[in-house]
Amino acid sequence: MSKESAPAGTGRATGVEGALFGALIAAVALAPLPLGSNRPLPAAILALWTGGLLVIWAGCAGWGLARVAVAPAKLRLPLILFGLAALWILVQALPLPAGWGDPIWGVASEALGRPLRQTISVNPEKTLSGLMRLLSYAAVFWLALQLARDAQRARIAIVAVALIGTIYALYGIAVYTAGNEWILLYDKWAYKFTLTSTFVNRNSFATFAGLCLICATACFVGSFSHLLTIDRPLRHRIVMVAETIFSSSLHLTVATLALLLALVLTGSRAGVASSMAGLLVLMLALARRRRFGLRHAAAIAGLVGIVVLLAFALGGGLLADRISDRDATATNWEARSTVYERTMEAIGTVPWTGTGYGTFREVFAAYRPESLDLRRYWDKAHNTYLETMLELGIPAALLLNLSILLLAVETLRGLWRRRRDRTAPAIGVAATVLVGLHAVVDFSLQIPAVAILYAFIMGVAVSQSLSQERRGQAGTG
Repeated sequence: MSKESAPAGTGRATGVEGALFGALIAAVALAPLPLGSNRPLPAAILALWTGGLLVIWAGCAGWGLARVAVAPAKLRLPLILFGLAALWILVQALPLPAGWGDPIWGVASEALGRPLRQTISVNPEKTLSGLMRLLSYAAVFWLALQLARDAQRARIAIVAVALIGTIYALYGIAVYTAGNEWILLYDKWAYKFTLTSTFVNRNSFATFAGLCLICATACFVGSFSHLLTIDRPLRHRIVMVAETIFSSSLHLTVATLALLLALVLTGSRAGVASSMAGLLVLMLALARRRRFGLRHAAAIAGLVGIVVLLAFALGGGLLADRISDRDATATNWEARSTVYERTMEAIGTVPWTGTGYGTFREVFAAYRPESLDLRRYWDKAHNTYLETMLELGIPAALLLNLSILLLAVETLRGLWRRRRDRTAPAIGVAATVLVGLHAVVDFSLQIPAVAILYAFIMGVAVSQSLSQERRGQAGTG
């Protein structure tokens, strides 16, 4: 009998998996704390934590103390594509024969009068650091994929994400209302008039809050949606739904509202817009349940819409001001358009090999025009797709993005083919829409805390997207 088809196992195996699952959730929960882990030390600690968990899980699986609940063959193509992209990043940082590396090394060698190690990457240390981060995200996905195969654990994961997001949202709201003068132990030096919680950038926290909002909304809707289909008079059902929202499920109502309010107070136009798009996709996905008619779907959308409107009424002034400030919008878009144009120009110089993963800052300095405001710091392209193509080269960038897209397709297939427990696949589709749209105009997925959260959500979603037949083969029933 293969490992995948082995039965669920003993209580000892379940206990080991439960402990690993708890440690994984802890990693997701603590990642936003040190400035979104977007500093070398917390990013390294996060990589060590997730890598250590992966090694422990592999050892336990080898000794029969944990299950390989999803065989690698089930996700063969996305795993191969991701592996090839990761291998290419490693190649970019490795020493190469003279003339094979980036031309900058030849120029530097002539200037210094001595030979230098040549690599494709213009900064191999940064490329290896970027690879470390990328592999830590992959570890989180893989662990969530294996440990959240059980439906009960998947539900715990979704609730945990909603709770984690609510805690950071409430902290952000508290700081904002108290004067918005600090981030943890630091004086706030950026975005002093918008909510960022423990993040530095408002757009990054907006994406984080949006992902948590999708999970919280799914829990919120799940708490009362079944009451809409029971055989009772309409007024009775309305009373039952109201009682649920404001009594037994009050914590979910508060969580959803808190996350919405924090999201709006970020003032991030792209973050709010992409989060609303993800929320809309979630509503459409949940409404697909066969027992829901048009009236039921409209009722659910209406209740969620009321919460959204309430959040905008409480904190939408800042966002409205930013949307209405056409001059600032035009100036900002002009600057970003210039960055996009120069990034594409840089891509044209190394379309096949790239400049090295994580090296945008060094490369863009040579292409930055004088017209860009010198007071603004451009270490990101504000378009993850363009930045990845510059750093990896077009072929490897396509491999990396396609591997993620194929995982999203798996969640979409799971949403279509499953007859029950569609919540996790719906969340996976909605989360991908959110981060995919926001990546067009910003860099939230390049912040470790956001990437870790998305990887965790997708691991749970993909695991729960596999068909009932496959679940039976995995021994989870």
